[in-house]
Amino acid sequence: MRATILFLFLSIQLFAQKTNVLPRSTPEAEGVSSQGILDFLDAAAKSNHEFHSFMILRHGKVIAEGWWNPYRRDLKHTMYSVSKSFTATAVGFAVTEKRLSVNDKVISFFPDDLPANVSPNLAELRIKDLLSMSVGHQRDPTGPVVVEKNWVEAFLQMPIPHQPGTKFVYNSAATFMLSAIVQKVTGQKIMDYLKPRLFDPLGIEGIDWEVNPQGINVGGWGLRLKTEDMARFGQLFLQKGMWQGKQILPAAWVEEASTMKIMQDPLAPQARKDSSDWLQGYGYQMWRSRHNSYRGDGAFGQYILVLPEQDAVIITTSETADLQGALNLIWKHLLPAFHAKKLPSEPKKRMDLGLKLASLALPLPAKNPIPARQPTLDGRTFGVITAEKTLERVRFDFIKDVCYLTLHTDSTEHRIPFGYGKWEMSATSKMGPYLVAGAQSNRVGIGPFKVAGAYTWKDEKTLELTLRYIESPHTETIVCSFEGDYISLDFQNLLNRNSKRAIVKGVLSPNLNNPPRLIIRGDDMGYSHSGNEALIKSYKEGIETSIEVIVPSPWFPEAVKMLAQNPGIDVGLHFAITSEWDNIKWRPLTDCPSIRNADGYFYPMIYPNSHYPNQSVMTNAWKIEDIEKELRAQLDMALKYIPRLSHVSGHMNSTAFAPEVKAMARKVAAEYKIPMVDVDSANDFKISYTGYDSKNKTTEERIQGFINMLDKLETGKTYVFVEHPGLDNAELRAIHHIGYEDVAQGRQDVTTIFTSEKVKEALVRKGIKLVSYREVIKEMR
Repeated sequence: MRATILFLFLSIQLFAQKTNVLPRSTPEAEGVSSQGILDFLDAAAKSNHEFHSFMILRHGKVIAEGWWNPYRRDLKHTMYSVSKSFTATAVGFAVTEKRLSVNDKVISFFPDDLPANVSPNLAELRIKDLLSMSVGHQRDPTGPVVVEKNWVEAFLQMPIPHQPGTKFVYNSAATFMLSAIVQKVTGQKIMDYLKPRLFDPLGIEGIDWEVNPQGINVGGWGLRLKTEDMARFGQLFLQKGMWQGKQILPAAWVEEASTMKIMQDPLAPQARKDSSDWLQGYGYQMWRSRHNSYRGDGAFGQYILVLPEQDAVIITTSETADLQGALNLIWKHLLPAFHAKKLPSEPKKRMDLGLKLASLALPLPAKNPIPARQPTLDGRTFGVITAEKTLERVRFDFIKDVCYLTLHTDSTEHRIPFGYGKWEMSATSKMGPYLVAGAQSNRVGIGPFKVAGAYTWKDEKTLELTLRYIESPHTETIVCSFEGDYISLDFQNLLNRNSKRAIVKGVLSPNLNNPPRLIIRGDDMGYSHSGNEALIKSYKEGIETSIEVIVPSPWFPEAVKMLAQNPGIDVGLHFAITSEWDNIKWRPLTDCPSIRNADGYFYPMIYPNSHYPNQSVMTNAWKIEDIEKELRAQLDMALKYIPRLSHVSGHMNSTAFAPEVKAMARKVAAEYKIPMVDVDSANDFKISYTGYDSKNKTTEERIQGFINMLDKLETGKTYVFVEHPGLDNAELRAIHHIGYEDVAQGRQDVTTIFTSEKVKEALVRKGIKLVSYREVIKEMR
């Protein structure tokens, strides 16, 4: 015990000697009761709040600080909306340097992003309205804004029904606009702009801040810094912008930012106001709080609480769903602990507090007995059979007291260790829970993520893995339930606790050294809206690995957008010189008279067809130069809008119906450096076609036929299965030609097969590896 106290004393002296940290003192020396701090810590331990760190400053000195293991003083922590206070400070510096004024009109900074018709309220919108969350929106527009590529343009498109400056609506997108404005006038991201002005003088280093697709710091969230960095910022505001004898930030700006500019709910009853820290008024990206205080405030309990009357700053990081409850603990236990004068020294209380701070820790998962099932899982892999495209399979390895969970996705794998009765520290590229996960470019430039993992067996069938993202507020619990050779995985966190979660199901997969490989190819994207939707569904929820898109088809522009939204799917140009359907036609991109009919459309068929006499390419005088010209045009168009194009396939055998066509296709492939996969796949890529008889079969018979086909696939070989997903709706029922009338039902069956859990399970049990053309081509090069 004495050794612990000596360690704490020496730590305080060591901190006092460093120039880049805040000075340390003891609670009583600065007029604060150690018992009050102990009461706060005891209450926190008994509450439903999970604190990660706290720090108390009085008279400019740190008097108490603590981190709940596995969180540490050297780790950054996601700030969420505490970031807003830093963004407003960047605006303050820009105002000081006369680069802008809070009365400047927002539209003046973005002439190229304005809507066609600028409404009067948008025209009147000022920087100060962004700062005070009084833009005039009916509701927070952040969600619809951040899913777009150009956030500035999306924000300016949002309706503003209320006069700016008159109605408070919390608005993270407005804070982003502040960041965009500062970057516009300074030529720097706000993180870079703040570095010499704020971060360097305060000794804040090693931070990071998310950027949006245009490379602008997101402003309203995304900043990560340490607990002591938060304290420095709060102390700077408490000292009216003064730092170590130098005026870093004008006192007038501190006053302007921290005082009330608008009330959140002016009509709220006084009793409600008296009990709420969210109804005290809002300044410039800071909340007014009770007891004449103000704060930087981030989701889940990230607080920089400034108390001018107490000459104090209180910092917390946490994960709590009850933000008011966390502040109530501070008001109940810490506020009464502050006294006007120095208090008598209480060695016993100081010792108790020191021990308490040294022992802060979040509970580890219980070290329950290891069941007989655990050894049977070692080295085993389960293939995912539910509609969870981002997760393909999971593997368990048990080495000594560590469970290694490997999550294989469609693009990478994450191997994460979990300790038994201890936290196992590591870093992962797996993204954890996040409030703004839907934003374009979310967490770009941030990672890998530091994590602490621990596991326990809840019972014979239930393995529980606790994964703490220790540079964020969030924890993810992965509950693995086993039944026979099946597994289900429930990814739980605070954000989805009260919502219906998608349970991931899997089945045990055989360990094959050289399994059969299968490309699942979906053809004809662009032929209809129904087809586009089905092809994307078959990829996102099913087994499809490559999509072939028809450039001259009527729904090609929509296909381009859909493919851009799904960057993981492999894409091939489906070169078309026919337009087969009776009710919908498409034309060549070029003037190629030998492969178009009198109306300018492609012929419906390549080969002679008795239902369409003299309406095929081969029954007319086709010319190789016309086909080549059209191929080049379609390739150029495809590459213009889908740069990731990996290959070219032939619609209705368009690249291989004659020897000279094959030769031409090979020549163009060499020139464009894009392989033609249908010219001679068996020789060029060692890919064999596979299929089964699906004519005149029910849906279930087709599913079973596909599964039976899998038994024919040989170890070590690569196959391609080609089909055409669709949806059985009015649009697709109108698409057909003579001899192929059941298009809607047949193509719906393809979609059903491609998304069937029964089919996915068969693929896993047989150990067949799904691959794309892109992967196979990459291996060949």
